[in-house]
Amino acid sequence: MNHEMVQNLHNKLIIDKAREMGIECKPLFLGCEDFLELSYQGKKKLINKTRSHKLTLVAGLLAKNKDASNFLLRSVGLPIPEYRVVSEMSDEVVRFLNTYKVVAVKPLDAQCSVGVTLGIETEDQLIQAIQLAASHSDRVIVQKYIAGYDYRVLVIDGRIEGVLEYQPAYIEGDGTSTIEQLIHTLNENSRRQHNVGEFEAMKKVELESTDLLLNLKKQGKTIQDVLEKGERVQLFTSENVLASEMRVDRTDDICSENARLAIEAARTLDIDVAGIDIRCQDISVPLTQSHGGILEVNALPDMIDHIFPSQGTSREVIKAYLEYVVNE
Repeated sequence: MNHEMVQNLHNKLIIDKAREMGIECKPLFLGCEDFLELSYQGKKKLINKTRSHKLTLVAGLLAKNKDASNFLLRSVGLPIPEYRVVSEMSDEVVRFLNTYKVVAVKPLDAQCSVGVTLGIETEDQLIQAIQLAASHSDRVIVQKYIAGYDYRVLVIDGRIEGVLEYQPAYIEGDGTSTIEQLIHTLNENSRRQHNVGEFEAMKKVELESTDLLLNLKKQGKTIQDVLEKGERVQLFTSENVLASEMRVDRTDDICSENARLAIEAARTLDIDVAGIDIRCQDISVPLTQSHGGILEVNALPDMIDHIFPSQGTSREVIKAYLEYVVNE
């Protein structure tokens, strides 16, 4: 079956790479994309997108439960930011906010960053954030906010296969173009061509975005302003980075200590193909020195951004994944 007959992007990439590697790969049956069947050297393996056949039910459930996974990660000495799990606003979380000054709020068991609020500094902001998170989950995590950048470390079978840094989108002036024109160029340059279709290396920046216009105003800018050559303007703040973020490959920059911590996090939760979310100032500096922390361990890691980064080297993560699965 050709990759043209499937819809999921990960499955398209997996089927295309498998074909290149001489591995037969197809959906388990027509119309089913939840499971792909791999056939290689007389053996058959079933995978679920980027979940391997070796992921246990318990490990998968642990990855979804941030409270349980954080408990286990902290029990082996990994740097997990202080947090509280609550169902609603309370005196306890007010004291927590007063202690740490800035916090983040997220649903306990939601995925894809839905219901997440960062950089909360006041009780009113905290009330709104808890209400938002509670609309996606019965329980909510209120966590000490870690200043810095977000990183995703991809671990496959105890090896670091890719590291991404997520930055708020920015533009750099050329002395003649307006901010609007520079944003248009940024959007155009984010497109990536592949055998299975066209991909965007970052979410398109919408010129009508309220977050964009407010952030420009704070910097004394409008979209019609011309930037001087080399002048850099950040389009979004770290608090609303999800509006549009640049994914920068930092695989060669992660220090050995942070690599060890990421591998240990995956091992502790028994997740063989894991995406470790880390927040710190610089992934090349050990978390213990930079006051960074591990925020989450994902059991269905996105590999697309490692292949199509906004900046830096494309990594052969699908190949590494398939080699692990068929040779295990």
